[in-house]
Amino acid sequence: MDNAAAFERPGPVGGLQQIIHRLGGLAGTIGFPRISARASELQALVGAGSRALDPVLARAAVEAIRDAFAEDLAASPPPVGLAARAGKSVVANDASNLAALAAIGDARAAPPLRVLIVDDHAMVRRGLRALLSDEFGGAIVGEACDAREAVGQLRKTTWDIALLDVTMPGKNGLELLKELKTEWPALPVLVLSGHTESQYAVRVLQAGAGGYVTKETAPHELAEAIRKVLSGGRYVSLALGEQLALGVTGDLTRAPHEGLSDREYDVMSRIGCGRTVTEIAEELSLSAKTISTYRARILEKLGARNSAEIVQYAIRNGLVT
Repeated sequence: MDNAAAFERPGPVGGLQQIIHRLGGLAGTIGFPRISARASELQALVGAGSRALDPVLARAAVEAIRDAFAEDLAASPPPVGLAARAGKSVVANDASNLAALAAIGDARAAPPLRVLIVDDHAMVRRGLRALLSDEFGGAIVGEACDAREAVGQLRKTTWDIALLDVTMPGKNGLELLKELKTEWPALPVLVLSGHTESQYAVRVLQAGAGGYVTKETAPHELAEAIRKVLSGGRYVSLALGEQLALGVTGDLTRAPHEGLSDREYDVMSRIGCGRTVTEIAEELSLSAKTISTYRARILEKLGARNSAEIVQYAIRNGLVT
């Protein structure tokens, strides 16, 4: 039908008439009255004696069938004993009927995936939206640029999974993750960050995330991670899995930075990248005085005397790139 509707000039309608006739019969057999009625109307509209059809009329036929299909899906329970009711000859001898039945089953069994993207960069959100469209056809995508918007989206809509950045203005991803797991404990969360795994992966997994991937991850790997987290599993890269295994079997002595709070760790990472107190305050939408307080706590917990030693510590422990 789509091919018939795509003609730029009047084209043959025999195939379209045949499809409408067969679809109407199948719809009546499985109990979809709206499609059956619409197919009968369209047969009369196309006309048994016509040899050509205007593309506008063809497109109208396509849309009418689609609308009727959606209405019947919404109004009808799944068909019971379909093969017995339809008859073996209909199913066995008509490949197009098989395709139609498969489409009906898929539509009933697989509602569109609902994904909430939480990232403060519009370009990142746009790229993720395109990837989701390619990998999960028909996915419904919501966007939030910070923690406040994310919580608002979650309180008004049900989502299947959240893709969460770590570094955002105001409340960071780690803090938001803990809030989400408190209020929506069953919500799968996949952290997608620009930071290396060594910087945040263990922390976000401990906080309840289903996985951690970097923004340099290949699209197919990100899609695999989403599927794994949606199924209830946990996703980590092979390299991170090896690091975690070594951590379990090796020296269990806690490093000083493991005693930092999430916010202190965030500030420490930024200092380790060479940012000043003023720059960090602007990035996190906090006052310079507040950042100075965090810096003082970090110095004490790491046993460092100044920011230069924080930088050296971060580099030495692989906490910055």
